[in-house]
Amino acid sequence: MRKFLVLSALSVAIAANAQYGTFDKKAIAAAKGSSTIVLRDAGDSPFNSELMNAVKANWKFTSSTDFGSITDLVTAPLDPTKTYLVKVRKTDAEKHAATFLALVQGWKMKKGEQLTVEDNALTNLPPEQELASIMIDAKLLDNGGSAMLNVYVKNLQDYLKQVETGKITDKATADRLYAGRNRLIKDMELWVAKDQLDKSLPDLAAIKATYTHEVKLMDLSQLMAAASKGQPGVCVADVVITGEYKTKWCFRRVFNASTGELMYQRDEAALYDKKMGFIQDDFRVLEQSR
Repeated sequence: MRKFLVLSALSVAIAANAQYGTFDKKAIAAAKGSSTIVLRDAGDSPFNSELMNAVKANWKFTSSTDFGSITDLVTAPLDPTKTYLVKVRKTDAEKHAATFLALVQGWKMKKGEQLTVEDNALTNLPPEQELASIMIDAKLLDNGGSAMLNVYVKNLQDYLKQVETGKITDKATADRLYAGRNRLIKDMELWVAKDQLDKSLPDLAAIKATYTHEVKLMDLSQLMAAASKGQPGVCVADVVITGEYKTKWCFRRVFNASTGELMYQRDEAALYDKKMGFIQDDFRVLEQSR
């Protein structure tokens, strides 16, 4: 079985890993020759319909795709010659858990090996089979946020491209690449939804006290419209909150709406309902980026 180098995305010690995957360019090159099976939720959902639309419109990593259900994972063995686009649930030793959209390399399963699916997500994926993943808010995707799947699908492919071309070879090079994109946000319009702001930032004026470039505060539906059509010249904010009580964590990202490129990422504990979204310091970092 091919061994891929991956990062756990949820350990507090490396809490910034909301989007990574393999660093093996040979694994990426091999996967490009496969066919991708897109596994949707069991039953109907906004996630299902938008994922299908996003893949049909934006998936170019492999030359062919097919669609199935997440329940297929418990009824039939995986095909080692195929890749799978699937929701994955990860939990670390500290009980931090989150859901990811991941591209997974199929493998020859051992006799008696079974996959476990809970809440429409694979929960026992061998880490070495993950090619790329991006943390998602599964509930939001079914409640007004499904258009972000267009951005996520592009994002996964951007990550794979950066590994294949040698620009990402480990976590450090990935972090430098993403940090290097911070300054590019200032040349675009930054769209942030009102609900994505921490309560310490009550309005647009509070943002502009720190960030002097083009920024717009709007409803989530407007961000989703930009994500759906891949609006050029626009960066969209994205927030994922994981955990409860003592394990609550806030992941804040900014994506290029057109290309899906991750332009900014930051995360930290969100205990006692503090830092539950973008804070002043996020805009300070962007303002000072060079």
